[in-house]
Amino acid sequence: MPLQDWIYHLDEGVGAKAIKIAAAILGFVALAGLFDALAYQSFSSEEAMETAQLARNLSRGHGYTTQTIRPLSIWLLRKQAEPGQAAAVMNRPVPDLCTPPVYPALLAGLMAVLPFDFVATQDWEFAPERWMGVFNQVLFFLSALILFRIARRLFDTRVAWLACAIFAGSNLYWKFTVSGLSTTWLILVFLAVVLCLVRLQEAGQAGRHGLGSLGLAAGAGILVAAGGLSRYGFGFMILPVLFFIGWTAPRQQRKLCCATAAAAFLILMTPWVTRNVMVSGNFFGTSQYVLLQQTPPFQGDALERSFGPEGGFRRIVPMDVIDKIIINAQEMWRNDLPRLGGNWVSAFFLVGLFVPFRNPGLGRIRSFLLCSMILLFFVQAGGQAPDASDTQDVNSQNLLALFGPLVFVYGVALFFTLIDQLNLVTADTRAAVIGAFVLVACAPLLMSFMVGRRPSPHTPYSPQHIGRVSRLMRPEELMISDIPGAVAWYGDRECGWLPLNDDQDFYYLNRLKPIKAVYLTQRTTDSRFLSQMMLDTKGWGHFVVECEAHGEAPTGFPLTNAIAGLLPDQLFVSDQARWRVPP
Repeated sequence: MPLQDWIYHLDEGVGAKAIKIAAAILGFVALAGLFDALAYQSFSSEEAMETAQLARNLSRGHGYTTQTIRPLSIWLLRKQAEPGQAAAVMNRPVPDLCTPPVYPALLAGLMAVLPFDFVATQDWEFAPERWMGVFNQVLFFLSALILFRIARRLFDTRVAWLACAIFAGSNLYWKFTVSGLSTTWLILVFLAVVLCLVRLQEAGQAGRHGLGSLGLAAGAGILVAAGGLSRYGFGFMILPVLFFIGWTAPRQQRKLCCATAAAAFLILMTPWVTRNVMVSGNFFGTSQYVLLQQTPPFQGDALERSFGPEGGFRRIVPMDVIDKIIINAQEMWRNDLPRLGGNWVSAFFLVGLFVPFRNPGLGRIRSFLLCSMILLFFVQAGGQAPDASDTQDVNSQNLLALFGPLVFVYGVALFFTLIDQLNLVTADTRAAVIGAFVLVACAPLLMSFMVGRRPSPHTPYSPQHIGRVSRLMRPEELMISDIPGAVAWYGDRECGWLPLNDDQDFYYLNRLKPIKAVYLTQRTTDSRFLSQMMLDTKGWGHFVVECEAHGEAPTGFPLTNAIAGLLPDQLFVSDQARWRVPP
């Protein structure tokens, strides 16, 4: 090949493309290394820890069983048990009724392949969480690749590169990669759904029809089902997806494409829903009651900690649920929407809603995005439940974060429309403006590098400490705690959620399976002194006060031995002095 051809390929052809791809990969790897070295945080969400321990049980071949015992789950299992078997539901492995299966199955596969060590050796880090963070960062990179393809199909290469740069530089999404939550996986699923819809729309515009269009429709249905089996709220996305397919698919196949997508969605969802009905009597286990949480009978996490919620169900009226949705929607409107995607590029998207497109396909995708955001806005408001996360934005209930990457695409498109009208004289000036735009959009990530890692001194989630406390218990014994997910994950022991009180509900659980220890942390000791510790005489906050005041458990309580030195931060009360007798 002549020298001129080599130079051309390096400057403009395949070589230039390969260099850009290699630079993008190296840049992402370098960014991941910086984040993990300077801004990494361990899990701070009970849900993430519950999901991780569930995945570990799967990887060990224990089936879809959990070591965190919810009173609400026990109530459902006892209702569904065979006559005479209700009392024995806790004498065998407890099936999980809360977490959908896809994301735990992915983590279980990862745990089966990689050398995970589940013994905690450090106070603020746990090695398996590092591996899971790397896995989610790989998913993050794949999401950026799909976003690039979507942006290039909708607009052009420059929009694709800049949107991906802002997405990859968003502090919020990096935090999600190390949170242990399924959000990064769901972003990948959502972008894959959008890519299927974009290609299906292109086929409709070109008048192409055939098996390819049916395959794209089936792919979209399967992906939405995979998302719904990762987080139940995502399953509502099948509605805008079916509407979009019926709007844009090839005219001759619109009904068939809609039917194909719906059938694929139902075929994938049905086995899991059937399993839930057989085990618990509900389509979605304990998650079926999420709309009733935070209503007057069930403030906070009272519903999940209740062994007999029927009385509360009878007191709920429709206005209670409506009030909950309105209150949560107000809070989301003030806080979540302005921070959509973790930076202010979303403002360009909102302004761009008033800008029409010559290409109708761009308008259709934007309408799909807007309708999906409105739908999941109300799904999030209705499903808002107490979350044990220490971070406001980084939690599983933040469904609006899924739309951030596509919002960036439309925001960047408006940005280029504006700078094209500025008539910038030189390419250097244009590059400087674009660089400043990226720098400001990615400023939160850069500042997180400067701040570094600062674990809160008052967090209850110290892997090594929780592991030491948990190892005082035998694997078959039951402990209850205000951080059951952390005990199950870091300590690898069965742990129940705290019953609603230390009296009637405690003894009810104790009859089902003897409780050998109570482990209370800052989640309880940091409660409000008057309303939660003093006035609620049967609450666990008052229990801590009595233990602190008298140096022992309240008179008549079956567990009397406490580890000295944990109060006032934590309390461990057991049936025997386990720290002296090897378990």
